[in-house]
Amino acid sequence: MKRDNAEKRRRKEKIGGWASGGCVLRFHLTVFLVLTLWSNAVSSIDLTKLLLHRTLKRTDACHPYEPFKCPGDGACISIQYLCDGSADCPDGYDEDLRLCTAAKRPPVEETAQFLQSLLSSHGHDFLEKMFGNKARNALEPLGGVERVAIALSESQTLGDFGAALRLMRSDVEHLRSVFLAVQNGDMTVLTSLGIKESELGDVKFFLEKLIKTGFLD
Repeated sequence: MKRDNAEKRRRKEKIGGWASGGCVLRFHLTVFLVLTLWSNAVSSIDLTKLLLHRTLKRTDACHPYEPFKCPGDGACISIQYLCDGSADCPDGYDEDLRLCTAAKRPPVEETAQFLQSLLSSHGHDFLEKMFGNKARNALEPLGGVERVAIALSESQTLGDFGAALRLMRSDVEHLRSVFLAVQNGDMTVLTSLGIKESELGDVKFFLEKLIKTGFLD
């Protein structure tokens, strides 16, 4: 009888141990599942925040410390990264040759006003003396004052300018001789074109600005 009771106790203790172990195992499994779900939720939230941040950055206005907005995806970059030899915009626009050339030249608006002032002072065909026969009628055959101003701003060299406006080679070479004369300090070429003495300073300043930015290279 005592032997039977002892055997029963051992069985209960064994079953109790299994039950206790099972509870512990279930507890650990529950904790593991909770932690896993929580971790995934946090990762999901963080990813959502990241995507939201990227979206905001590409649609909102750029900050003053990154004021240049890339035209492709709207990414904002620092001004110092423009034309530094390393593309920072996804499409490489910050290293575009026309952009980098225009950054060194007088603004298009100022160039257009300068050309228009010469036309107003000397007549619609005046710039023919500089740019050739296509510059008649206020530069209309070349696309107008604004197009010529844009070409002067974006064209890296005089050759590029001639190609952009489809100038004849003889016209390009004549324009080169005008620039070279100004570069060498010979103002008689400008006066022979009909430039007034009161205009010489402005014309010389404008042409020298183009020369200093590599227009004759």
